[in-house]
Amino acid sequence: MTMRLALALPCALILAAPAAAAPGGAMWTISQGRWTCELPGDASTPPTPQPAGNFSIVPDSSYIAASGGRGAYLLLGDRFTMTSGPFAGQRFTKVGGAMLVRLGPDGQREPLRCVRAGAVRDDFGDAASAP
Repeated sequence: MTMRLALALPCALILAAPAAAAPGGAMWTISQGRWTCELPGDASTPPTPQPAGNFSIVPDSSYIAASGGRGAYLLLGDRFTMTSGPFAGQRFTKVGGAMLVRLGPDGQREPLRCVRAGAVRDDFGDAASAP
């Protein structure tokens, strides 16, 4: 009986330990809805829309590009990466709850930003009309 207890105690301690965090931070999802991309303006110039970069975030960690293609994304901590589909490989940093700023190959911020522009639409199946 004491041998069983001696083996059970370490096993119970291992199972009670917290799981190790994923490399890169906690895994999250981003707000569903339409996201529009733009180059920022300044005090005298409005932002310049970049409609080719627009997308909609839909259920199952997926997105639909303005061109109609569908892909998946991964959000680890504040790093948003489009892992498949038409924008595969694009990386962003999440700023607040409604803005993504694109990262270049060197990991530095680029001027392009995407902002949440609207609620989820009911036409996910009609990729030609998204976003």
